[in-house]
Amino acid sequence: MKGRKPYPIELIEHTNDKLRYTKSELQLRKENELKYNGEVIFDCPDHLCDEAKFEWNKIRELYKKLDANILTDLDANALEVYCESVVTYRKAMLKVRETAEVYASKSDPGRPKKNPWLNVASEAAARMKKYSEILLLDPVSRARVGLSKSNDKPATGIAAFMAKRNTG
Repeated sequence: MKGRKPYPIELIEHTNDKLRYTKSELQLRKENELKYNGEVIFDCPDHLCDEAKFEWNKIRELYKKLDANILTDLDANALEVYCESVVTYRKAMLKVRETAEVYASKSDPGRPKKNPWLNVASEAAARMKKYSEILLLDPVSRARVGLSKSNDKPATGIAAFMAKRNTG
């Protein structure tokens, strides 16, 4: 099914996406959506390597700065894969820098071959991209759902008009 990806009603209510729905549609989604009463994850799994634990804690601190609690222990596996992918990417790129991007094969010295560590780095980068989108770690996905630290400044001009329009 093509089109926009569905978002939780809590995220829709914090964005201008709610303008696309009627009040009855929003209420129906709110009643029918699965609810999770869990806590935001704070415990880093013990089996992660030290570099992945560092990444986990860094991301956890960044999530704490957001107004909406969007990360729960249901997202632990996705965050774990992301953290391990970051570490894998960094280690693979370190190996590439130690050796070279291309090398001469012993069987065919006239034809350069691609360093296999570049494939490892590429696959890890693809996983990082996928999971950063899922976890709202990249600017595009955050902008898509309108997540940011709220400013407590009073709205003026057109912003005040739009805020009044959205609540009424």
